[in-house]
Amino acid sequence: MKRLIAILFILIGKITLAQQPVTISPQYPQRGQTVTVTYDPAAAGAQIPASATTVTLVFSYSTFYDLPWRIDMEKKGEVWTASFALAKFAAFATFYLQSGEAIQKPGPDSHYEVMVYEHKTPVQNSNLYRGYSLSAQMRKSPEVAVKQAEQYEKELTLYPTNYEAKLRLLVYKMSKADDKDKKWLREQAHKVIADKFYEAPTVMGNINKVTMGYLIIGENSRLDSIRKVIREKYPDSEVGRDLVTDMISKEKDTTKQIALFEKELKKETKQNAASFSAMHRQLFELYAAKKNGSKALLHASKFSSNDDSPYKPETLKMVAQTLMENNIALDSARAYAQRSLAMADKFPTGIIRHFPETGYILPYANDSTRKAVFDRSSANLLSILALIDMKAGRLPEASGNMDKALQLSSDKETLDNAGVFFQQTGNTARLAELQVLREKLMQEKIAKLRTNRPVPALNTFVDMKGDPVPPETWKNKILVIDFWATWCIPCMEEMPYLQKIYDKYKNNPNIAFLVVNSGARNTLKDAQGWSGHKKYSFPVYYNTDPAIGDKFKFNIIPATYIIDKEGNIQFANVGFEGAEVETKLKLQIEMLLKN
Repeated sequence: MKRLIAILFILIGKITLAQQPVTISPQYPQRGQTVTVTYDPAAAGAQIPASATTVTLVFSYSTFYDLPWRIDMEKKGEVWTASFALAKFAAFATFYLQSGEAIQKPGPDSHYEVMVYEHKTPVQNSNLYRGYSLSAQMRKSPEVAVKQAEQYEKELTLYPTNYEAKLRLLVYKMSKADDKDKKWLREQAHKVIADKFYEAPTVMGNINKVTMGYLIIGENSRLDSIRKVIREKYPDSEVGRDLVTDMISKEKDTTKQIALFEKELKKETKQNAASFSAMHRQLFELYAAKKNGSKALLHASKFSSNDDSPYKPETLKMVAQTLMENNIALDSARAYAQRSLAMADKFPTGIIRHFPETGYILPYANDSTRKAVFDRSSANLLSILALIDMKAGRLPEASGNMDKALQLSSDKETLDNAGVFFQQTGNTARLAELQVLREKLMQEKIAKLRTNRPVPALNTFVDMKGDPVPPETWKNKILVIDFWATWCIPCMEEMPYLQKIYDKYKNNPNIAFLVVNSGARNTLKDAQGWSGHKKYSFPVYYNTDPAIGDKFKFNIIPATYIIDKEGNIQFANVGFEGAEVETKLKLQIEMLLKN
């Protein structure tokens, strides 16, 4: 009888497993193996219909840095699959599936996960990263911190020396402790960080972990003291020299800066030359600004020859551009630009990560992305070569290079260089063509960014007297909402452009402006005392809802939204993009006025 019951349980388990809409195999994936995710739209609990024409695997948290964040699944018969290999650094990832508006998740507050194992034991940091992933899965649930602490404890059970898990768990315990215990726990955190520091006080990777430790426990002010200790105790280490370089670069008198750097360079030898690269780079820029070509080139050769990182093409480009902009050593500038151009296929395609254990980790890039980066990098360098040739009096070569650049790419940097070239060569016709091209490209870009989602309730805004502003104020109008804060430097940089947009449309009865202090670390009093009231004439309001960012879906300011007359968000602009924000907002407003 017992045997029969056991068999029934096994069969029930297999049936249940088969009915799951998402399966992940193998069950205990290891580094070097291939993971396959399968989605069955016919299974119980499937949320993406069988009629879907595309299904995408979306990583919500991932340490699979060599993989894209979105992977298109392939349909095989009635099911969808996606496969990917686990790199030597892979530890943990979470994901959900998406098809249009349909989302497949195992539960409302959970995502599917891939934990990496070694002999059926989770690899180091996997439970730590699982804890980190919970904030993306559970959002602002009050249970997040408790669940995260459970994962940190699991990590420490397997790997008792895990530095980051120790600190995260101590911070959680501090949040629950009384003052006496909190003090003791903080002392324990200090000891953990100090022990990590003295493990390898001259190794940059270790120092980064020490720095991260103080950030984890909320003691940012300690970073300066750590830097001071390294500068004073280990000035001849690579880390020490980087910190000395940083300290000298803060000297406002450039002549004194040069003297201090030159004094430090007397310690340079063949054996330690690499640790002086940052100083040579600073001296290159200082001498270039002083139009001293020979000394600028001397220092350029030092730091560029020592650069064996994935950033080398960008280093060579920087040297060429700096020489060109300062109008010195143009033949050498040309040579550096040509060397960089020869490496255009090696320009970074995204975020490059570096860990002491793994070295550089290059991001995933598909063929179309690589080609786009190659074309853009080539165009940038050809346009720089055109400006160098122009300055050197080689106009036919300059024109040829600029034409080639514009054929390859219409990115901002290339167009900016072309604008300088046509302006300085007096080619007004090409300048006009360039402006038309800029607006056309911007319109195409804007059209792709258009959305159509209902705006959250606009009932949490008050004027500068503190009086509520009824939402009817903006009824049947195209509404421009800009969220900002007094402490936000990019917000302040955006304001002059916002004023120009306001001046252009302030008399249009179909348009209203809502320039809102977001309330992020600001009070109504802060908003009332803002000096911008004397500089700008657009109307300013204050937001009283601390959750406004979640409702509008922004966590960076400035954030500017263009809302149509029906009350739908059509455009969302998050972050400051420079001077082009004026053209961008104008085109977005015009697009809604036409429609």
